[in-house]
Amino acid sequence: MSELTDRFTALISELEDITDEMTPADAARSMDDSALQQFWRRWPDVSAWAGSLWRELDQDISDHASPASEGGVDVGGSD
Repeated sequence: MSELTDRFTALISELEDITDEMTPADAARSMDDSALQQFWRRWPDVSAWAGSLWRELDQDISDHASPASEGGVDVGGSD
């Protein structure tokens, strides 16, 4: 795996660990002012990037999952 893949996988794993440890409400109550400022400043860009990545990967999956066209392809069956 590339270094970027390793970093991304570790980051997702860390975020998942946090979501397993506390609810969003608990997280909001426990964050100090500095963490809240970082969240408000950075989250919109991070969220937009993650949403774009999700849509890109979802499109790739749906492209691979679409059925083959029937034009000229014998898919078998009984007569």
